[in-house]
Amino acid sequence: MKILHLSDLHFPTRIPIFQLRGKRIVGYLNYTLRRRKKYPLKIWQAILSFVEEFNLDSIVISGDITNVSHETEFKEAWKLLNELPRKKVFYIPGNHDRYTRDAVGKHAYYEKYFSELSGDSILSANEEYIRIRKIEDLHLVGWDSSLPLPILGAYGNVSPEIVEKTLSILEEKKIRDYILVCHHPIWNPSHRQETSHHKLINREEVASLLKQRPPLAFLHGHVHTNWVKLPGEELPYHVVNSASSTRTSDAKHDCGFHVLEVTGLNLKIKRYMYQSEQSKFTEAPLVSYSEKE
Repeated sequence: MKILHLSDLHFPTRIPIFQLRGKRIVGYLNYTLRRRKKYPLKIWQAILSFVEEFNLDSIVISGDITNVSHETEFKEAWKLLNELPRKKVFYIPGNHDRYTRDAVGKHAYYEKYFSELSGDSILSANEEYIRIRKIEDLHLVGWDSSLPLPILGAYGNVSPEIVEKTLSILEEKKIRDYILVCHHPIWNPSHRQETSHHKLINREEVASLLKQRPPLAFLHGHVHTNWVKLPGEELPYHVVNSASSTRTSDAKHDCGFHVLEVTGLNLKIKRYMYQSEQSKFTEAPLVSYSEKE
Protein backbone atom coordinates (compact mmCIF):
# COMPACT_ATOMS: atom_id res chain seq x y z
CA MET A 1 0.00 0.00 0.00
CA LYS A 2 1.37 3.41 -1.01
CA ILE A 3 0.45 6.50 1.00
CA LEU A 4 1.22 10.06 -0.09
CA HIS A 5 1.66 12.31 2.95
CA LEU A 6 1.20 16.05 2.42
CA SER A 7 1.00 18.84 4.98
CA ASP A 8 0.78 22.60 5.48
CA LEU A 9 -0.45 23.45 1.99
CA HIS A 10 -1.38 27.04 2.97
CA PHE A 11 -3.11 27.70 -0.33
CA PRO A 12 -2.60 31.34 -1.42
CA THR A 13 -5.98 33.08 -1.32
CA ARG A 14 -6.70 36.79 -1.61
CA ILE A 15 -9.18 38.14 0.93
CA PRO A 16 -10.44 41.77 1.02
CA ILE A 17 -8.99 43.28 4.18
CA PHE A 18 -12.37 44.79 5.16
CA GLN A 19 -13.72 41.23 5.58
CA LEU A 20 -11.23 40.52 8.37
CA ARG A 21 -11.40 41.22 12.10
CA GLY A 22 -9.03 40.93 15.06
CA LYS A 23 -6.40 38.21 14.86
CA ARG A 24 -7.24 37.49 11.22
CA ILE A 25 -6.02 40.96 10.17
CA VAL A 26 -2.60 40.43 11.76
CA GLY A 27 -2.33 36.87 10.44
CA TYR A 28 -3.35 37.81 6.92
CA LEU A 29 -0.88 40.72 6.76
CA ASN A 30 1.89 38.42 8.00
CA TYR A 31 0.97 35.85 5.36
CA THR A 32 0.72 38.45 2.58
CA LEU A 33 3.98 40.22 3.35
CA ARG A 34 6.14 37.26 4.39
CA ARG A 35 4.85 33.98 2.97
CA ARG A 36 2.48 34.25 0.03
CA LYS A 37 5.19 34.34 -2.64
CA LYS A 38 6.75 31.20 -1.16
CA TYR A 39 3.61 29.22 -2.05
CA PRO A 40 3.22 29.42 -5.84
CA LEU A 41 0.31 27.38 -7.17
CA LYS A 42 2.61 25.75 -9.72
CA ILE A 43 3.90 23.53 -6.89
CA TRP A 44 0.36 22.32 -6.22
CA GLN A 45 -0.05 21.60 -9.92
CA ALA A 46 3.15 19.55 -9.75
CA ILE A 47 1.67 17.55 -6.86
CA LEU A 48 -1.42 16.83 -8.96
CA SER A 49 0.84 15.62 -11.77
CA PHE A 50 2.66 13.38 -9.29
CA VAL A 51 -0.65 11.88 -8.16
CA GLU A 52 -1.62 11.15 -11.76
CA GLU A 53 1.73 9.53 -12.51
CA PHE A 54 2.11 7.32 -9.43
CA ASN A 55 -0.20 4.51 -8.39
CA LEU A 56 -1.15 5.71 -4.90
CA ASP A 57 -3.61 4.01 -2.58
CA SER A 58 -4.15 6.87 -0.15
CA ILE A 59 -3.45 10.60 0.20
CA VAL A 60 -3.15 12.03 3.72
CA ILE A 61 -3.05 15.76 4.53
CA SER A 62 -2.10 16.58 8.12
CA GLY A 63 -3.55 20.08 8.39
CA ASP A 64 -3.09 23.75 7.53
CA ILE A 65 -4.82 24.02 4.18
CA THR A 66 -5.67 27.67 5.00
CA ASN A 67 -3.93 30.64 6.58
CA VAL A 68 -6.50 32.49 8.73
CA SER A 69 -9.56 30.18 8.58
CA HIS A 70 -11.65 32.58 6.48
CA GLU A 71 -14.50 30.93 4.57
CA THR A 72 -13.10 32.22 1.27
CA GLU A 73 -9.97 30.15 1.94
CA PHE A 74 -11.96 26.99 2.60
CA LYS A 75 -13.96 27.47 -0.58
CA GLU A 76 -10.78 27.86 -2.61
CA ALA A 77 -9.09 24.93 -0.87
CA TRP A 78 -12.12 22.74 -1.59
CA LYS A 79 -11.88 23.56 -5.30
CA LEU A 80 -8.18 22.72 -5.40
CA LEU A 81 -8.38 19.58 -3.27
CA ASN A 82 -11.42 18.35 -5.19
CA GLU A 83 -9.00 17.43 -7.98
CA LEU A 84 -7.71 14.57 -5.81
CA PRO A 85 -9.45 11.16 -5.91
CA ARG A 86 -12.01 11.49 -3.11
CA LYS A 87 -12.10 7.79 -2.22
CA LYS A 88 -8.40 7.87 -1.36
CA VAL A 89 -8.11 11.00 0.79
CA PHE A 90 -7.93 11.52 4.55
CA TYR A 91 -7.70 15.03 6.01
CA ILE A 92 -7.32 16.54 9.48
CA PRO A 93 -7.24 20.26 10.45
CA GLY A 94 -4.19 22.24 11.57
CA ASN A 95 -3.84 25.31 13.77
CA HIS A 96 -4.35 27.68 10.83
CA ASP A 97 -7.64 25.89 10.11
CA ARG A 98 -8.70 26.59 13.73
CA TYR A 99 -7.40 30.15 13.77
CA THR A 100 -10.31 31.80 15.62
CA ARG A 101 -13.23 30.72 17.82
CA ASP A 102 -15.67 30.62 14.91
CA ALA A 103 -13.36 28.07 13.23
CA VAL A 104 -14.10 25.47 15.92
CA GLY A 105 -17.14 23.27 16.53
CA LYS A 106 -19.64 21.20 14.57
CA HIS A 107 -20.55 24.12 12.31
CA ALA A 108 -17.03 25.40 11.67
CA TYR A 109 -15.89 26.01 8.09
CA TYR A 110 -13.52 23.04 8.13
CA GLU A 111 -16.38 20.70 9.02
CA LYS A 112 -18.66 22.38 6.47
CA TYR A 113 -16.30 21.73 3.57
CA PHE A 114 -14.15 18.75 4.58
CA SER A 115 -15.96 16.62 7.15
CA GLU A 116 -16.97 13.94 4.64
CA LEU A 117 -13.33 13.65 3.52
CA SER A 118 -12.03 13.20 7.05
CA GLY A 119 -13.22 9.69 7.83
CA ASP A 120 -15.81 8.53 10.36
CA SER A 121 -16.26 10.69 13.43
CA ILE A 122 -15.85 8.93 16.78
CA LEU A 123 -16.42 11.34 19.63
CA SER A 124 -15.31 11.03 23.22
CA ALA A 125 -17.57 12.03 26.10
CA ASN A 126 -16.59 15.69 25.73
CA GLU A 127 -17.00 15.54 21.95
CA GLU A 128 -13.37 16.03 21.03
CA TYR A 129 -12.07 15.00 17.63
CA ILE A 130 -11.26 11.42 16.64
CA ARG A 131 -11.58 10.32 13.01
CA ILE A 132 -10.98 6.88 11.50
CA ARG A 133 -10.92 5.75 7.89
CA LYS A 134 -10.05 2.32 6.54
CA ILE A 135 -8.34 2.20 3.16
CA GLU A 136 -7.59 -1.32 2.00
CA ASP A 137 -6.25 -3.20 5.06
CA LEU A 138 -4.90 -0.16 6.89
CA HIS A 139 -6.70 2.17 9.28
CA LEU A 140 -5.91 5.89 9.38
CA VAL A 141 -6.64 7.58 12.71
CA GLY A 142 -6.84 11.38 12.90
CA TRP A 143 -6.60 13.71 15.89
CA ASP A 144 -7.27 17.45 16.03
CA SER A 145 -4.52 18.94 18.20
CA SER A 146 -5.33 22.56 17.31
CA LEU A 147 -7.36 25.22 19.10
CA PRO A 148 -8.01 28.97 18.71
CA LEU A 149 -5.34 30.96 20.54
CA PRO A 150 -4.08 34.53 20.99
CA ILE A 151 -2.01 36.05 18.17
CA LEU A 152 1.36 34.58 19.18
CA GLY A 153 0.03 31.16 20.16
CA ALA A 154 0.32 28.08 17.92
CA TYR A 155 0.66 25.27 20.46
CA GLY A 156 -1.43 22.12 20.44
CA ASN A 157 -2.94 19.65 22.85
CA VAL A 158 -4.34 16.12 22.66
CA SER A 159 -6.08 15.21 25.89
CA PRO A 160 -5.25 11.88 27.56
CA GLU A 161 -8.96 11.03 27.25
CA ILE A 162 -8.66 11.22 23.46
CA VAL A 163 -5.62 8.93 23.46
CA GLU A 164 -7.29 6.43 25.78
CA LYS A 165 -10.53 6.53 23.76
CA THR A 166 -8.52 5.89 20.59
CA LEU A 167 -6.75 2.91 22.13
CA SER A 168 -10.08 1.58 23.35
CA ILE A 169 -11.57 1.83 19.85
CA LEU A 170 -8.59 0.00 18.37
CA GLU A 171 -9.06 -2.76 20.92
CA GLU A 172 -12.83 -3.00 20.41
CA LYS A 173 -12.56 -3.15 16.63
CA LYS A 174 -9.54 -5.46 16.80
CA ILE A 175 -7.50 -3.04 14.70
CA ARG A 176 -3.85 -4.07 14.65
CA ASP A 177 -2.25 -1.93 11.94
CA TYR A 178 -2.91 1.80 11.97
CA ILE A 179 -1.24 5.08 11.12
CA LEU A 180 -1.82 8.10 13.36
CA VAL A 181 -2.25 11.57 11.84
CA CYS A 182 -1.93 14.74 13.95
CA HIS A 183 -0.89 18.26 12.99
CA HIS A 184 1.59 18.94 15.80
CA PRO A 185 4.84 16.93 16.11
CA ILE A 186 5.28 14.37 18.84
CA TRP A 187 9.07 14.60 18.39
CA ASN A 188 11.60 17.10 16.99
CA PRO A 189 15.29 16.84 16.10
CA SER A 190 17.49 18.51 18.71
CA HIS A 191 18.22 21.47 16.42
CA ARG A 192 14.52 21.92 15.55
CA GLN A 193 13.02 22.15 19.02
CA GLU A 194 9.84 24.20 19.40
CA THR A 195 8.94 26.77 22.04
CA SER A 196 6.07 26.28 24.47
CA HIS A 197 4.05 28.64 22.25
CA HIS A 198 4.37 26.30 19.24
CA LYS A 199 4.70 22.68 20.40
CA LEU A 200 2.31 19.91 21.39
CA ILE A 201 2.31 20.85 25.05
CA ASN A 202 1.63 17.36 26.47
CA ARG A 203 3.63 15.35 23.95
CA GLU A 204 5.45 13.29 26.58
CA GLU A 205 2.13 12.19 28.08
CA VAL A 206 0.74 11.29 24.64
CA ALA A 207 3.90 9.36 23.73
CA SER A 208 3.76 7.43 27.00
CA LEU A 209 0.13 6.39 26.46
CA LEU A 210 0.79 5.35 22.86
CA LYS A 211 3.31 2.77 24.05
CA GLN A 212 0.35 0.55 24.92
CA ARG A 213 -0.53 0.18 21.24
CA PRO A 214 2.00 1.96 18.99
CA PRO A 215 1.06 3.01 15.45
CA LEU A 216 3.08 2.04 12.39
CA ALA A 217 3.81 5.73 11.93
CA PHE A 218 2.90 9.17 13.30
CA LEU A 219 2.31 11.64 10.44
CA HIS A 220 2.38 15.38 11.15
CA GLY A 221 3.30 18.84 9.88
CA HIS A 222 3.44 22.26 11.61
CA VAL A 223 7.23 22.77 11.40
CA HIS A 224 8.00 23.70 7.80
CA THR A 225 10.88 21.37 7.04
CA ASN A 226 10.86 17.64 6.30
CA TRP A 227 12.18 14.90 8.55
CA VAL A 228 11.69 11.26 9.48
CA LYS A 229 12.44 9.89 12.95
CA LEU A 230 13.33 6.23 12.94
CA PRO A 231 11.70 3.88 15.50
CA GLY A 232 13.32 4.09 18.94
CA GLU A 233 12.84 3.02 22.52
CA GLU A 234 10.49 5.82 23.60
CA LEU A 235 8.62 6.12 20.30
CA PRO A 236 8.78 2.68 18.62
CA TYR A 237 7.44 3.95 15.29
CA HIS A 238 8.37 6.30 12.46
CA VAL A 239 7.55 10.00 12.94
CA VAL A 240 7.13 11.66 9.54
CA ASN A 241 6.99 15.42 8.89
CA SER A 242 5.92 16.45 5.37
CA ALA A 243 5.58 20.19 5.99
CA SER A 244 5.45 22.27 3.99
CA SER A 245 4.61 20.33 0.83
CA THR A 246 3.71 23.36 -1.31
CA ARG A 247 6.44 25.73 -0.12
CA THR A 248 9.62 26.58 -1.98
CA SER A 249 12.70 25.23 -0.18
CA ASP A 250 15.54 27.43 1.07
CA ALA A 251 18.54 27.20 3.41
CA LYS A 252 16.31 26.77 6.48
CA HIS A 253 13.43 24.81 4.98
CA ASP A 254 13.77 21.38 3.34
CA CYS A 255 10.27 21.22 1.92
CA GLY A 256 8.49 18.47 0.03
CA PHE A 257 6.53 15.35 0.92
CA HIS A 258 6.87 11.63 1.61
CA VAL A 259 5.49 8.44 0.12
CA LEU A 260 5.11 5.56 2.57
CA GLU A 261 4.96 2.01 1.24
CA VAL A 262 3.36 -0.31 3.79
CA THR A 263 3.71 -4.08 3.52
CA GLY A 264 2.37 -5.76 6.63
CA LEU A 265 4.38 -4.30 9.50
CA ASN A 266 7.20 -3.17 7.20
CA LEU A 267 7.47 0.46 6.16
CA LYS A 268 9.57 2.05 3.41
CA ILE A 269 9.66 5.82 3.08
CA LYS A 270 10.76 7.97 0.14
CA ARG A 271 11.04 11.75 0.09
CA TYR A 272 10.29 14.02 -2.87
CA MET A 273 11.27 17.65 -3.47
CA TYR A 274 10.05 20.18 -6.02
CA GLN A 275 12.58 20.94 -8.76
CA SER A 276 11.85 24.37 -10.20
CA GLU A 277 13.97 23.77 -13.31
CA GLN A 278 11.82 20.77 -14.25
CA SER A 279 8.57 22.00 -12.67
CA LYS A 280 8.10 18.59 -11.04
CA PHE A 281 8.78 16.56 -7.91
CA THR A 282 11.69 14.14 -7.95
CA GLU A 283 13.03 11.76 -5.32
CA ALA A 284 15.41 13.39 -2.83
CA PRO A 285 17.59 12.16 0.05
CA LEU A 286 15.63 11.22 3.16
CA VAL A 287 16.24 13.58 6.09
CA SER A 288 16.24 10.98 8.85
CA TYR A 289 17.24 10.94 12.52
CA SER A 290 17.54 8.47 15.33
CA GLU A 291 15.38 9.14 18.37
CA LYS A 292 18.19 10.77 20.37
CA GLU A 293 19.47 13.09 17.63
